[in-house]
Amino acid sequence: MSSHAAAWRAGAVAIGLLLAWRIIAVNGVLYDPSGRPRLLAAQSQAAGEPALASILRENPAEVAALLVVAQEREARGDIEGARRAFESAVRIAPIDRDTLLLSHGFFLRHQDVPQALVLLDRLVDNYREYDRVFPVFAQLLAAREPGMLAIAARNPAWLGAFIVDSCRRNVDPALLAPLLQQRAGAGRAQAIEVECVVGRLRTAGKWEGAYQAWLNTLPRERLADVGFVFNGSFEFEPSGVGFDWRSAGGRQHETGNAVVFASANSGAGKRAMKVTYTGKRQSAPAVEEYLAVPPGRYELSGLARLEQLNSVRGLQWIVRCVAAEGAGRTLAASERFLAGGEWRRFRVPVEVPPDCPGQVLQLQPAGLNEGTTYVAGTAWFDDMRLARAR
Repeated sequence: MSSHAAAWRAGAVAIGLLLAWRIIAVNGVLYDPSGRPRLLAAQSQAAGEPALASILRENPAEVAALLVVAQEREARGDIEGARRAFESAVRIAPIDRDTLLLSHGFFLRHQDVPQALVLLDRLVDNYREYDRVFPVFAQLLAAREPGMLAIAARNPAWLGAFIVDSCRRNVDPALLAPLLQQRAGAGRAQAIEVECVVGRLRTAGKWEGAYQAWLNTLPRERLADVGFVFNGSFEFEPSGVGFDWRSAGGRQHETGNAVVFASANSGAGKRAMKVTYTGKRQSAPAVEEYLAVPPGRYELSGLARLEQLNSVRGLQWIVRCVAAEGAGRTLAASERFLAGGEWRRFRVPVEVPPDCPGQVLQLQPAGLNEGTTYVAGTAWFDDMRLARAR
């Protein structure tokens, strides 16, 4: 055996199981025998840099060794040497997972945020390292880091997942609203993103911002007739998101009611809202819609038709002020709907005080919170409007 070969073998033995030995092409990705990308992030303490240098002399493209050299140099304070080693590893294997993981950490530790962002972006694009990367992205977004804003402006495929993840981690929703608007403008915003961001803005008391963020996600054709009550004609299927109609949810045999937007023989349009009650005890409003109405005097009006509606006290439309902890004081209550009859219009005055930036419109049995309430039968509603009082 030649002395040259012996030196190579000694170096390999010194590193042992800490390095996954393979030769890669300059622009390739490292693979294990199963075909998956793999590089072991070796700890530099187990092998001295001379042995690693020997390996690199034999095969300069051995990224695993480069990563160990980089960590060794950083550990002893040779930051520039570590930087050169990490940069070399990134050039050789630009989308290798372990190279990206170790290198981005180095650049973050040494305040090279732009370079770290490039590597983090690749981590998410190629490996979906959401749990590892998204919290860092959220911090950089909060810091108004230009590189992070530039990445978001590119509207990458993972941006929606980032919005939802950050929203659930209690990142300031005001930071996420522009990203949501960007995705909506590209036609890529999903309901889960909209509901989370808009809901967080509402619960934070930022009703105007919540309403505007939701409006920005609507298709252009839906903006022509928004009104204070959205989709009060019930011509469009409810999304259950933002300031659109939402039902109690759950199965009919659990809630005791079912809400559908169905074809109607009369009323104001082709469709109306049909609420069917099964006779079970009612514990919550069957349907509701959040509002963001400015202070002032208004009139709530609509059309109603009842089909054998049986209830001790009947149904009512209620407008409540929404406080941070939930539904607050009642601002208005309609007449009680009971028994049967043809379509007829109802009206109720509503006064929104200055200290009530957000409201909720709810259909519920009268006296819902005063005792056990059972309802059976059907109620139809159409042409729900809220207009300033004359």
